Amino acid sequence: MRLPLPEMHPSPAVSSRSAYVASYLLPLAFAAAFWVPSLDAGRGFFPAPLDDVYIHFDFARSLAEGHPFEWIPGNGYSSGETSPLYAVLLAAGWLVGFRGRLVGVWAAIIAIVSLAAFVRSVRAFVRPAPAVVTWGAALLTLSVALVDWTLFSGMEMAAFAGALGPTLLALKRARGSMAERGGLTREAAQWRLGIWGAVLVLLRPEAGVLVAVFAVVAARAVGRRSALAAIGRVALPAAVVTAAVIGANLIATGSAQSAGAQLKLLSSNPYLSPSDRARVYVENLVTFGVKGVRSELGAFPWLRLVVPGLAFVALLSRKRRSLVFACLAGALAWTLLVSWNSNSPFHNFRYYAPAMLLVLVAAGSGAAGIAESLDRRRKQGTSTACALLVCACGGALARLPAQVRHFTRAASNIRDQQIEVASRLAANTPGARLLLNDAGAIPFVSRLPAIDALGLGGYRRLPFALAAVHGEGATLELLERLDPAERPTHLAVYPQWFGAIATRFGVEVDRVTLADNLICAGPTKVIYRADWSPLDVPHPSPRGDVIDEIDVADVISEREHGYEAPLPEARATFDVLLDAQGMRRFDAGRTIPVRRSERFFVRNAGPGRARIVVRVDDAAGPIHMKTKKVEADLALSDVRPGGWREATAEIDALTTLDEIELTAKEAPYRDYHVWIVRP
Repeated sequence: MRLPLPEMHPSPAVSSRSAYVASYLLPLAFAAAFWVPSLDAGRGFFPAPLDDVYIHFDFARSLAEGHPFEWIPGNGYSSGETSPLYAVLLAAGWLVGFRGRLVGVWAAIIAIVSLAAFVRSVRAFVRPAPAVVTWGAALLTLSVALVDWTLFSGMEMAAFAGALGPTLLALKRARGSMAERGGLTREAAQWRLGIWGAVLVLLRPEAGVLVAVFAVVAARAVGRRSALAAIGRVALPAAVVTAAVIGANLIATGSAQSAGAQLKLLSSNPYLSPSDRARVYVENLVTFGVKGVRSELGAFPWLRLVVPGLAFVALLSRKRRSLVFACLAGALAWTLLVSWNSNSPFHNFRYYAPAMLLVLVAAGSGAAGIAESLDRRRKQGTSTACALLVCACGGALARLPAQVRHFTRAASNIRDQQIEVASRLAANTPGARLLLNDAGAIPFVSRLPAIDALGLGGYRRLPFALAAVHGEGATLELLERLDPAERPTHLAVYPQWFGAIATRFGVEVDRVTLADNLICAGPTKVIYRADWSPLDVPHPSPRGDVIDEIDVADVISEREHGYEAPLPEARATFDVLLDAQGMRRFDAGRTIPVRRSERFFVRNAGPGRARIVVRVDDAAGPIHMKTKKVEADLALSDVRPGGWREATAEIDALTTLDEIELTAKEAPYRDYHVWIVRP
């Protein structure tokens, strides 16, 4: 008699260990697909396809060296690090030995650990479902190569995904029964969700919209309890950390907005009209929809419908509807928000990665719902779900080779331009101080002190980010405020970005040109030796006692005087012309179009008679002045070709906080400087 052999099943502990190991192997396999082909492109540096990766490295190094929230030690507080928690994670690696080039390896380790946590969270989020379906759902979230490009780029997005997964799981538990919450009270589960929301905000400030959506969805499960209290418990931690960041920005820089927001948001561009902003916003959305979503979800048109179809099916499930709605509403809110960023279509759509991850999680939940529903009816639900997941993953993975090539070319660009420029500067200009329009690899690799002309780096409370959006003249006005010993000795800039500064204040000493530029702002980065001598010629004061002055195009002086220019026409420009002593000196100003006006308030004037003196160029037309008591035309001094002119008028009665309005009557004029003088 032959006894039947017992069936061999792995123990739960063994199965759990295997699943844990597999959660690491899955993202590691995708990471290898990007990193291995790019190792040669890095030539000794871990492949990074974005210069912005090195901005995080800069802040992390400063933090590890005892200079928190500083881009470069000694530059002072900067609001340019919009992912402070990621800088902390990178700094931890620096402290344990991952320094210099090795910080890229540490960023890779963070990415794998974070994505392993994301995989485990996605599997738990889509349950109940067969194991093969939960693994398929996790695979789907990593199958869109456009998202993988960002996840493995070295940016903060992998860490964000690592926190997003547990946040979604916390949302599921906050809505579940006591058993599903692991014994936590509903209030405790809501607090846990709120803490994870705060983590998301510290990794990406846009996550505030996700916290808002998740708070409302969590509150809908409280029954007879207070929904407002539930929303408060979920939203409060994120609100506290957001307020802390805003407060630190305001105290340290004078502006609550981060430098990135001042530089990149459509609302921050003074030269865009409301209709221009609306047009660019719609273009950003359409570009993402066509090039980001439509082309990346499937190689064939019908395959592109599988992911949205699965997400829609999940909405039909009563048990899954609320959680899937949270994912899809969060994705929509995120997309609408980041499209207000003028840079959102660039860098391979990296700003949209969280929205795509949320849609993919919703689609995975839809596949799990199909398996659960059909299997309950004794049909082949698991097979159907797996077939749909295979179609969705296969269609998306068809784009993987193209995205890997894109990643490799971009990493090669950063190595061959940014890092090459940094290496040459370190070798050939020891002791140099730099002016940059890229705040990442050049200061990290060269270790030279620098000022970021775009303002992401921050420098001594000077609002370079605000000046950058107004133009080169405004940037130069801030450099003029610096002690000559603090000014940059060299420029490393793209000529098309700062052409006027490079031409007037730089002498070219070297350049690096890419034969195949994909990701850099320009194919050629030029190194110049700086000559700021026109900034050192003092402003000649008009005759009399100067009681107030406004330096037009200097954003600090304009802010102090409540200056209003007729935007978007009044662009900040600059000239280097001859002053009254025949010295070539710099001044920046704004062009006032015909029949348009500029206004400002007098900050310091005792009551009495005064004279207004306006510095203009030799092409200025007639200017009309108006105060609350006086109207007059300004008298223009004689024309001196290649020199400055003055436009003057007497004011019978002038007091502090009086508003002065200047209008171009028949022809435009350029206003560079205004003095209020007691005769």
